[in-house]
Parts: sequence; C-alpha cells; structure tokens
Amino acid sequence: MKLKNLSFIFLCFVMACSELPELNNVDLEKWKSDKNGCKNYRITVIDELLDQKEKLKGLAQNEVISLLGQADEHELYQRSQKFFIYYLEPSNKCGENQNEYYKALFIRFNALDQAIDFNIQEIK
Repeated sequence: MKLKNLSFIFLCFVMACSELPELNNVDLEKWKSDKNGCKNYRITVIDELLDQKEKLKGLAQNEVISLLGQADEHELYQRSQKFFIYYLEPSNKCGENQNEYYKALFIRFNALDQAIDFNIQEIK
C-alpha cells in the first residue's frame, strides 16, 4: 500500500515539474503584454506560434496560461470543452478599433483539460 502511495506522489511530482515548451521566434513577454491585441504584436507572430502548435498540444489550461498569459476571453462548450480566446488584432476592447471584424486565436481544451486544437477565427 505504501509503495502505491509513493508511486502516486512521485508521478504527481514529475507532472508538476514538467517544463513548458520553448517557442522559437515568439517573445512571450510581448505576447502576454499585448492584451486584447491592442499593441498588434500577436498578429505578427501568430504564424510562428501555429507552426509550433505540436509543442502546445496536450498542455493543461494552467500550463497554457503560464506560457501565453491569461486568455482575453473564455468560452464553455458542451461536453466539458473549453476555449481560450486570444485576440490577435485590436479588439473592440482597445477603444480605437475601427475594424468590423478582427482575428483571434481559439485554443480548444477537451474534458481531460488538454489543449487539442488551435485555429484562427474572425470575430465581429
């Protein structure tokens, strides 16, 4: 019984200490500071980020937040799925947005809290 408990604790420790992936050609501090896409940094590096999406697949929500910062919006969907939304272009929250539509990165998480899909959508 003690061996099973020790194995479980070790597994939790290993999972908690796993390193976040390094993203090439993306300044994560600039990404995080571009809240709502107001500074236009995210749109300039989105292709580099999506080219590396295999590094992001399987990350938990808290790991994505550690890496990319708090999402601009969250959406709950059926079957315990959740979306994080990061605005890529100045959204209507920037005050100076004159575009009727703007692009956003949607990251979908499954019911097991794993990032499984990354796509860009236009929001009105």
